[in-house]
Amino acid sequence: MNDRYQEQRPPARSILEDEQAAVRVDRAQTELMHGRAICLIGPADESPVAGAPCNLVVAVETLNAARLAWLTSWAAPLQLLLTAERASTLGLSPGSPPGSAVSVSLPAGVSLEALLELAAVTPASGRPMPTTSLSVLQQSAAQQQVFSSALALAKSGRLMPALLIVELPVTATARLTAAQLLSVFSADVQLVPARGERSLRRISDARVAIEAHEDCEVVLFREDASGAEHLAIIVGQPDFGQAVPLRLHSACLTGDLLGSLRCDCGDQLRRAITRLAEHGGVLLYLQQEGRSIGLANKLRAYRLQDEGLDTIDADRYLGFMADERDYSPALAMLKSLGIKQVRLLTNNPKKIAAIEAGGIEVVERLALYGPVNPYNARYIETKQQRAGHLKED
Repeated sequence: MNDRYQEQRPPARSILEDEQAAVRVDRAQTELMHGRAICLIGPADESPVAGAPCNLVVAVETLNAARLAWLTSWAAPLQLLLTAERASTLGLSPGSPPGSAVSVSLPAGVSLEALLELAAVTPASGRPMPTTSLSVLQQSAAQQQVFSSALALAKSGRLMPALLIVELPVTATARLTAAQLLSVFSADVQLVPARGERSLRRISDARVAIEAHEDCEVVLFREDASGAEHLAIIVGQPDFGQAVPLRLHSACLTGDLLGSLRCDCGDQLRRAITRLAEHGGVLLYLQQEGRSIGLANKLRAYRLQDEGLDTIDADRYLGFMADERDYSPALAMLKSLGIKQVRLLTNNPKKIAAIEAGGIEVVERLALYGPVNPYNARYIETKQQRAGHLKED
């Protein structure tokens, strides 16, 4: 185990320290995605348990019987870490701020099946664990930092935002060292951007004739921190010295590729490309499936929608906020292309606000509506009534 938890973090960080922190965060995210525990270290002067070297963290989604037995073998209380959104669906901590971390104590001998249900990894059975056996734990400032960092790692890895935490005493140091667990500072997770323009690089480009317009260029950008790849599709020959017609489109495999009828994403994508082809324009295709919760979680949300929840409540049931997207990669792509003014094809005022907040002028909003059918009518209505999307005139 990395024994740097004994060091006090310096107030100022060099470029090398930032790069090393980014490497630790990337490795920690990967460890969680593969089902392995990490050692998450909080502020050295505010340890949640006096002298505690680390908090063992494991993603509930990756748990199996052997991993759960290993965690309980440390003879320390297990805590279930949830977001405020998921906790509220269980009737726990209803007043917690959106997106905040809620730590819940677990009864001794809690089963793997119960944990998976509590975290919404699997559908609730006919005999769910009574919430009266759970209690919300008070958090110190140091714990809040650690827990928020743990949830951020899970979300950036497209995992369910639910983790098991074991706070270990200093007497566990020898066993931790033998386990060779990866260590990461919670401060590193908060300071290193999982997404954003600082980590974005232009990788490659090529001419690609498409059905809507034979003169088309595809430019690929990659985020160093997460590996996410985004596309800038330049249709025709737009004048970058003027306001460029622009569509920000979050990837939707079901709608874009399969033509799913339960959303309007595929229709909006195809209509946007057709309109951009008229006078030239740019489509930014962003790897933010399911409003950035990932495809696996979007499919979980679909099941919940089939049971009666709308798209926003389904995401919250799983522990996500109404919209987890980050538009800083889009801003970085526009700046790399030299675009300063846009005519934005969107129905979402939040996209307009995000682009303008990033220093790009939105000269005009161009409406972009798809057809309504029996499968997507409620979805579109929810976006308009609860997410503030603009309605068709």
